[in-house]
Amino acid sequence: MAKRIVKLAMAAALLGGFTIPQAAFAAPAPALHNDNATANFGDWYIGATPPNVDYSKPIILFVQGLHSDYTTWYNTSDGYYDAAYNAGYRTAFVQLRDADGNGGNMWTNGPVLADMIKKISAYYGGAKLNIIAHSKGGIDTQTALVHYGAAPYVNLVHQLSTPNKGSEIADMAYSTWTSWIAAIMGQKDDAVYSLQTSYMANFRAQTDGLAANSKTRTYMSGGTGDDGLFSSTYYSRAFLPGEDDGAVAIYSAFGLPNGVSSFTDNGSERLSHTKMRYASKTWWQVKPKLSTAVFGAVPAANLTASSNKTQLEGMVAEASNNIMRGGPINGTATDSFQLESGLKGANIDVMTSSKATSVKLVSPSGKVYTATQTEGTDDAILFDKAVHNVFTVTAPEKGNWTLQTEGEYDAYFMMATLEGGSKVKLNSPKKVLAKSENTVSFDVAVDGAKANGTTKKAKLAKANKNGKVSVMQDVTLSVNADGTLHGALAAPSEPGVYNVSMDVTALNAKGEEVTRSVNYNFAVLDSNNDLK
Repeated sequence: MAKRIVKLAMAAALLGGFTIPQAAFAAPAPALHNDNATANFGDWYIGATPPNVDYSKPIILFVQGLHSDYTTWYNTSDGYYDAAYNAGYRTAFVQLRDADGNGGNMWTNGPVLADMIKKISAYYGGAKLNIIAHSKGGIDTQTALVHYGAAPYVNLVHQLSTPNKGSEIADMAYSTWTSWIAAIMGQKDDAVYSLQTSYMANFRAQTDGLAANSKTRTYMSGGTGDDGLFSSTYYSRAFLPGEDDGAVAIYSAFGLPNGVSSFTDNGSERLSHTKMRYASKTWWQVKPKLSTAVFGAVPAANLTASSNKTQLEGMVAEASNNIMRGGPINGTATDSFQLESGLKGANIDVMTSSKATSVKLVSPSGKVYTATQTEGTDDAILFDKAVHNVFTVTAPEKGNWTLQTEGEYDAYFMMATLEGGSKVKLNSPKKVLAKSENTVSFDVAVDGAKANGTTKKAKLAKANKNGKVSVMQDVTLSVNADGTLHGALAAPSEPGVYNVSMDVTALNAKGEEVTRSVNYNFAVLDSNNDLK
């Protein structure tokens, strides 16, 4: 026994300042405060008091994201609740509209969240709360604080991959390619609608200049990974510009003008949108920001805050190396797309709602490819439960490829992500138009290729929150002398969010046809500069 003690003492001396971690315990289930007798929306929960509770530490309130409920934080072996409990923090949880089915937008969730924040603060004797918010929960939190009076009850907010400028995946939910499958899967609701990039551009204009933003500090974080091959976040990355986590692009996660940059990823490990809320990946980076219950005592040195912008911003330029197709399946359905020579590869994901639907791909020479089928399981913004029929083709043949599907009461959305070749780029000076503005315009160019002919066609559709998108009109794009395209149309008279979805065809230096798909999302405000 004495030898064992000596060995332990020697080991402690060798370890020096290293601390042996305490054993981790699973936190008891939170206690319900049932403020909504008929549903979940508006209920709140108080976490168990840890045996090592430290009353000098602030109370942590967890706010989950899109289509999630409060169990997001603890119904896992890698949850934030357990991490906070073992670190001696007192905690609280909330239920938003999403806990009852369809998700709520910030104007639905915000006032109820504000009320719950006040109740939780009162429960803890009027203490200010520190909020950790995942994904859209960060938007709902800012709305509660800035628009509905909860700011005095909150010390700071730490966002985990919040789409502060929206997500292009939400834009795609209302495109002409994806509308069929999105309607069947029931994945279009007020919450997804509000995450469209133009809707969020207007929200930023309504929100970021308000004085209440200065009452709390908000930290921003983001990821640049995915959940691996065949996962929803892996294929969703094709929609997003620049670095992203499979649901939210980095520019959007760090797009809060009044926010403070906190961290990206887990050191050298790239994190997906799902893993951003795993305690083992990010708690160690969030925890130091929670070290005090007093906002003024948070050290401000070496922190970089974004400049405050209250004007409507121009859109982020869209770029695509994708080809998209979509439509209904009732019996058999076929579609086609053109590939040029010299491509290194094509990763083709055909999403359906049913595993029973058959999907095949036929090359120009007649070779038939059979899909590898898998189901999405992540908490992605869209298509998280879709069946993925995946084709990986190395050095694909030049020519016309055919997609063959067979099923009943289903739909498909095909996303072909190409390796190599040209990218199409779309730019527009406006993401949001006032009621008084008369014209929507944008420019399109294809790298290394020129559009031929005199005109091209695109389709304008108004985003329907809950149903299938219907095409309003064809849009004519004129071909400029340099082979670029210009689109201009009369601004829709009805306020709302719109998408212009288009295939762009051009000729490359070899004289081969190049086809790429791109989507332009914009909004028209009402006479009060509002957007519903």
